[in-house]
Amino acid sequence: MLPIYKLALAFLITAFPLTSVCSAHSPSEFSPANAPTTTARHPISITEAAMFVTKTRAKTRIQMFAEDLVLFQGLEPDEQDRLRPEDLRQGLEDHKTFLLEKFTLRNASGEPLKGQVTDLKPFTIPADGIPSGDMMKHTAIYEIEHSFDSPPEFLTIQQDLADENFIIPSEMTLQVKQAGSALNFSERLLPGNSTTVRFDWENALSEDATDQEWELWFEKQREKTLGITSYSSVYSFIYVEPGEVRHEILIPLATLATIVRMQHRDPAFIDVDEQDAIRDEIRKWLIPAAPATINGTRIEPRFSRIDFYSLNLSDFATQAAAQKVSMASGRVGIILSYRPSDDSVRDVALPWTLFYSGLTKIPAVVITWPGAMDRFEFSRFNKPEDNTLRWSCPDDALPKPVATVPASIPAAPTITIPVLTLISLTLAVINFLILRQAKSPARWLLPATFLVAAILVFPVKPLILPHPWQQPAELATDTAQDVFRQLHAGMYRALDFGSEDRIYDALDATIDGPLLEELYLQLQESLRVREQGGAIARIKAITFTDTTPVPRTESDPNTPWPAFALHATWQVAGTVEHWGHVHERENQFEAVFSVKPINNTWKITRMDILGQQQKSARTTLRRF
Repeated sequence: MLPIYKLALAFLITAFPLTSVCSAHSPSEFSPANAPTTTARHPISITEAAMFVTKTRAKTRIQMFAEDLVLFQGLEPDEQDRLRPEDLRQGLEDHKTFLLEKFTLRNASGEPLKGQVTDLKPFTIPADGIPSGDMMKHTAIYEIEHSFDSPPEFLTIQQDLADENFIIPSEMTLQVKQAGSALNFSERLLPGNSTTVRFDWENALSEDATDQEWELWFEKQREKTLGITSYSSVYSFIYVEPGEVRHEILIPLATLATIVRMQHRDPAFIDVDEQDAIRDEIRKWLIPAAPATINGTRIEPRFSRIDFYSLNLSDFATQAAAQKVSMASGRVGIILSYRPSDDSVRDVALPWTLFYSGLTKIPAVVITWPGAMDRFEFSRFNKPEDNTLRWSCPDDALPKPVATVPASIPAAPTITIPVLTLISLTLAVINFLILRQAKSPARWLLPATFLVAAILVFPVKPLILPHPWQQPAELATDTAQDVFRQLHAGMYRALDFGSEDRIYDALDATIDGPLLEELYLQLQESLRVREQGGAIARIKAITFTDTTPVPRTESDPNTPWPAFALHATWQVAGTVEHWGHVHERENQFEAVFSVKPINNTWKITRMDILGQQQKSARTTLRRF
């Protein structure tokens, strides 16, 4: 049961606005007739913390009001409404343990650092104690030290200076100073809240740094963190691409814990085996409330990724490894994707209606193809219609159909054999040889008849055969290369069309039907970016370094004339982008292609990859 003194305080705080709450008094003092008029106006519990961080330790000075001993150590006034000296001294001593438990520093992995109270500067305690109404006039300073084995890149500071049975929020104003640097960090923390500070020990600024040096320093910090500079903010990126719409949300775990149910054994951490259940809760939270309308059709979201991130990972576009994460500093990356089944993305309506006390607005960066950028803010203070992102694609920006390549083939050399003429001539010769000994003038009649017949049937049904000595003319090298490059470009362009069915249809313009699936899979595999969770890169440029026709004797036996084989070496520059991080990759490929005319159009019928290597890789940031 709460002491009567605490119950009275609780009643008074609920009865009067916080802006008018003064220092604590006994219930009788708050009658209308004798309400206090001169006491200092303060929240019931407020502390000030100043932290100085070096490469080996963090030293924090916490200044607290004597009132906190009443709130957190259970001190009560005597019959004269005074706090006894011995109780105050014991309360100051007991408060050391309380502060070590309730004021926490965590490293980048979320593990708590062991602290110790190294000094206490108490307030003056008169021999007859302190009146309860004067407790807000006295302050004490505690010095707490935390040591490090190595210079910290991150420190997460959390305060829980509250009594679970008491209704008064305790507020802490925090100031953090890095040794050797001009950078100061300030934050206001309520119980259970945490904040994370990043330290740079290699590029610390001096106190007399110029504006230009500050600007350069901030830019370097932004590059190091890839633009994700706040550890307590919600980040949102919306990508509208020809084949899909993606809404990517990066949300602090502590914020998410106020929204969805999380069951975990350790209050400070979520272990790997507990994360799937939380993923299920996230899906239950978002699926009913996060549909999109694309091309006039309502589409439910698919979850491409729900990853748990620690502070050690600054690149949230990278697939996160399974790991235990801290409730105080962990974050969750959620990727919602929406794909139309029958067309490219022509128009989009993407709403957001989920707002909470810890999530009142979501500022978003919107990236639409072919590369435009804009800002949009979802907010509980907007009108409902203003919380829907709308976008339409200009007609001239839609993906154009992949064109077929007509097959204009030179005629193969042939030899024409007049079969009936040869038969007639043969019969004429045979009859002449047989009848030449005859005495009758009529002996010439039959040979002559066959000879005349040979002349008359010469144009009738001749036999046309491939020329036995003359080889068919090969396609000119520049023509073969031009045909191949058109087919090759169409093969990659097919990936702009989103769904598998539409990709297959686009591939059919340049690829022979039976090999569509095989070539589609090979193409997808060649563009897969492993560290992006297997995401497929979007093509930016294709450059050929070699396209050489393969001599006929070395061609695949399945490519008889007029089909041809061509050895190609080319480089593909592509990008995968998540959360504003653009991962650029340039890969080189070597392959032999077989090209064949089918129904009067050229088609690629075979692709044999001979080699693949990465030429370059870098990560950049989207910039306005």
